Parts: sequence; structure tokens; C-alpha cells
Amino acid sequence: MQSEFVHSEHHSCQTIFEAKEQAVTETPLLVFDCVLPDGSSEHWSTHGITIGDVAYAARVNGAQRVRAAGGERSGGRRDSTDSLVLGNADSRFSEIERAVGWKGARLTASFLFYDLRTGAPATEASVLFQGICNPPEEIREATFRITATNG
Repeated sequence: MQSEFVHSEHHSCQTIFEAKEQAVTETPLLVFDCVLPDGSSEHWSTHGITIGDVAYAARVNGAQRVRAAGGERSGGRRDSTDSLVLGNADSRFSEIERAVGWKGARLTASFLFYDLRTGAPATEASVLFQGICNPPEEIREATFRITATNG
């Protein structure tokens, strides 16, 4: 499954599996696409990059996946939650919370290898997580923590 936002302009891209077998790989990146409740979109990564016509802001300070304890859901998948710490020194995410709110936003996390020298993806992106955002867990002067739960 591929995110509706993550596109590759290059048809000669390696697969992620081919790229990880190389002696030297390009930079592994997580990219996050978020559709807010009002339909507007946000795009973030640890690096400021562009994929196709989508610019990803260098806002991600940390990401963590937590698997729920207990049984599996129907379909064999376990519930999991992604926790994302975003840079908020300019209060951008606080302003979004006041204006639109994060609860119910759709978050997609994808992985790819990216060539920072050329500014282009080295592989296609693979979706790792899709979930629905909860209200912010923590708002600090410089950081903003949100979580999203799959399903």
C-alpha cells in the first residue's frame, strides 16, 4: 500500500529491499503525511525534503511505535500507536490545535531511502502505519507530541 502523498518521480528507483542489501545505502527516512479534520494537509520528516510535488518540513524530533498488549485484532493485526514529537518553537502546531484541532486527523507514516545529495528519492516509499490522531498529549515551548492509533 502506498500513501496518497508519497510519490516517486523516478521510475528507475530501487525497491527498499534491493536498497537495504547494498554495501552503502542512501539516507533512510520516515516521512509523515497528515490530513487534518478540515481537509488541509501537513507533511513532515527529520529532514527538509521534497518527493514529487510534496515538500516535507524538517519538524520530526522523534517517533515511536507502541504495540498494544493483549490479543490480535481481526485480520491478524495488533493495535499499535505511533507517538510523534514535532518541533514547535514557532508555535505552528499549537496554532493548528487552536484553529482546527488534531483529534480525528489521519496520519500516515512511510519509510524510504532518500539521496540527500541529489534531493531525490532513491526508493519508493513503503507505508508503515496509518492511524487516527488523538488530541495532543503534550505541548511544550519547543515541542509538540501527538499520538495516532491504527484502526
